Amino acid sequence: MIIAVCVVLGLSYVLYHVIVYYFTRVPYVATPKKRFNTIFKELSITPETVMYDLGCGNGSFLFAAERYGFKKLVGVELSPLLAWCGVVKSKLVKSKVIIRRENFFHTNIHEADIIYLFLVQNVVDKIISKLKNEAKKGAIIICLADTVKGFALEKVIDTNPGNKHSTKIYFYKNFLNKKHPGGS
Repeated sequence: MIIAVCVVLGLSYVLYHVIVYYFTRVPYVATPKKRFNTIFKELSITPETVMYDLGCGNGSFLFAAERYGFKKLVGVELSPLLAWCGVVKSKLVKSKVIIRRENFFHTNIHEADIIYLFLVQNVVDKIISKLKNEAKKGAIIICLADTVKGFALEKVIDTNPGNKHSTKIYFYKNFLNKKHPGGS
């Protein structure tokens, strides 16, 4: 009986993600926990720093970021199940992480000092104009595994140099002088 329940739950989970992928064209892949400290140690974080994670899944990256003293941590996730898991976790552990279930193409990102992306390249390419038009001047854009064209590349970290399966972490800075609320 337990095995049957586990099989049904497992198949339901897979089916759910196939359906979400059909509508979003983005598979759910969490940021590997071993990358968290590599990313956070490269950032200048103050008690006024606001970070957004676009396509945050269940918010694990944001929950890890909480110990670094951010003012505000906001995750945006389209998948109802993943967003719900993040919201429930935030309430259970009394976290200040905010998870919004919405399409990040419609999210106001003007206040973000840091914007984190772990998406597929074709979606990154589609979000570039949003970043150019809405990200505040000086905002840091971090992208795991994919490049963000049109922004000043500050740093690239090769997580396993010399290995063909190495992942790169790209850090960009927005130098565009946009005039919008929250911009510089």
